Amino acid sequence: MMKHILLAVLLLHVLPGTLSAQETNSISDTGFGLQIAERTDEERIDFLLEVATAYFSEGDHESAINAYERVLEIDPLNLQARFIIGHSYIRVHQYAKAEKMLTQLIEDFPEDFKLRNNLAWLYATATDPAFRDGQKAIRLAREAMVLAPYDHHVWSTLAEAYYTTGQYEKAYQTILHMASLAVKYGDNITKQSVAGYNEQIRKCKRAWDTQKMISGEDAEDAEE
Repeated sequence: MMKHILLAVLLLHVLPGTLSAQETNSISDTGFGLQIAERTDEERIDFLLEVATAYFSEGDHESAINAYERVLEIDPLNLQARFIIGHSYIRVHQYAKAEKMLTQLIEDFPEDFKLRNNLAWLYATATDPAFRDGQKAIRLAREAMVLAPYDHHVWSTLAEAYYTTGQYEKAYQTILHMASLAVKYGDNITKQSVAGYNEQIRKCKRAWDTQKMISGEDAEDAEE
């Protein structure tokens, strides 16, 4: 319901040029057409950001992206849109756009660890092999860690990067350290986040245990 309401309002407020003649007449009769025509770029941006935030909060990243992209058409340097759209691009697997946006932002804001962490997460988790790059993920996660050594998100990303590159012992040790940091310093950690972290811990432990068993079997075979 929220999506349909927001989309209808978005079309009326932001895209007056796309309305049919019949729709335009109807809006004009209510005095709404003049309101649209007098809307400034700043007002359009504020409205679009509200719409995008609502979609993002609902987890509707594709609709949020549409709204943020409209903001950037008006103001290509809008910080709020640039920061959040990169994250949304990753969520919907638009990796090329995410990589481009995050790379540009890192150049503009080199001290923002979250940007490096997000790009590292892209390289560590991309479902498209063309963008999966564990070594880049490790490098970026370590750079983010220098800037924010106690942020548990960064440690989670580094653990995933180690896992991607088959370094399962490091992945497991890193994710355990992440858990301790989350308990000590984490704020507003949701049940969904806890479930995700627990699954990451189990995944890394499973891989490390399996690797140890295989290594043990290989050692026994060598002795024979």
